[in-house]
Amino acid sequence: MWNVLIADDEPKIRQGLRETMEGFGLPVSVCAEARNGADALEKIKEFHPDIILLDICMPKLSGIQLLEEIRKTEQECQVIIISGFNEFGYAKQAIRLGVSEYLLKPIVEEELKNAVLAVIKELEKTRKSKKFMDLVKQQLAQNQTYLQDVFLNDWIEGKLSPNEWKEQAELLHLGMPDRITLVMTVVQPGYERKLAGGTVSDELYKMTLEKIMSEHLREFHPVAVFMSRYQDVIGIFQDIPSGIEEFLEQMQVQIEMQTGGKCCVFTESCSGSELPDACVKMRSQARKFMECKPIVLEARKYIYDHYGERELDLGQVAHAIGCSASYLSRMMKQEIGISFKEFLTRLRISQAIALMENRELSINEIAGQVGYSNQHYFSAAFKNCQGVSPSEFRKNLVCKGEKE
Repeated sequence: MWNVLIADDEPKIRQGLRETMEGFGLPVSVCAEARNGADALEKIKEFHPDIILLDICMPKLSGIQLLEEIRKTEQECQVIIISGFNEFGYAKQAIRLGVSEYLLKPIVEEELKNAVLAVIKELEKTRKSKKFMDLVKQQLAQNQTYLQDVFLNDWIEGKLSPNEWKEQAELLHLGMPDRITLVMTVVQPGYERKLAGGTVSDELYKMTLEKIMSEHLREFHPVAVFMSRYQDVIGIFQDIPSGIEEFLEQMQVQIEMQTGGKCCVFTESCSGSELPDACVKMRSQARKFMECKPIVLEARKYIYDHYGERELDLGQVAHAIGCSASYLSRMMKQEIGISFKEFLTRLRISQAIALMENRELSINEIAGQVGYSNQHYFSAAFKNCQGVSPSEFRKNLVCKGEKE
């Protein structure tokens, strides 16, 4: 049933229109009557009619003025103008304001009925369209994550034109800036494919890996984080957040320890149109970085498991994995670009930084937990890596936490 408002300053005309409308046998019901334009505006706000029969010449607020007020609101209604003036000027203004029909007094019942039928047809069309759009929005909301992943993967693979990716980003409410910074995290799984809960299946390994890396990257509020079809995790940022380089280095260590695999992180700034090429470039760098000999992977894993031991050295690691110390030293330098000592130091300092957040631990206790025999050696190594002493670093960490 469609609600109808009749607005006319003549009571007899209002009564006649009501009786005529009720006699049509159409799915309409007169919900209210108004004696002038101001009264009509109040009744429209109160009853929200679907159809308005509107006299163009009324006191206080003319039909044209009332139409202008209606169009300022979000009222979705069809308007049939009833006029005693056969003047083109009125019709022209009414059409500009989006009236559905324009009838002249005295009203011919057949013309009124046809006009009402026409607006009912338009209302039904609008309602169906609105229901469809509501359904689309509902489906979009329910499948937001899936659709976003499909869009982002298509985008980085160069399957979308500039107009297409901009339109889809807007549809998915992803505010993409003109310049973006990418962070790509790639992990080469450990031999045993172990996570915190033990050995897992390939699929579960991938899902957990994505969750781990996504959680790390989300700390810096990216525009989007997703796993590509190449099984790397990509974060898209508006710009490079302050302190992210140090954070990414720590994240790399944490992921390697959690997964038992080799991890590398790359960053690249580009425009939206350059995104596919930037991803290809970073993936190429990752492939070269990941071409690591099994013996080095074994050494890295052993170091992660034993870095807290104060006596850990190159000889112990080499003996544990069954090779000579000189060969392992040469392979590590060749494969990962740094010496055994530097690798162990970076790992220990990274772990020490993670422990700094526990204020109950003293600097000396932290030094012991990450494998240093005394605080002096630890402080020297820490300052060499971070540029400040452990106490200064913790002080800055506390200040930052209090500000947040």
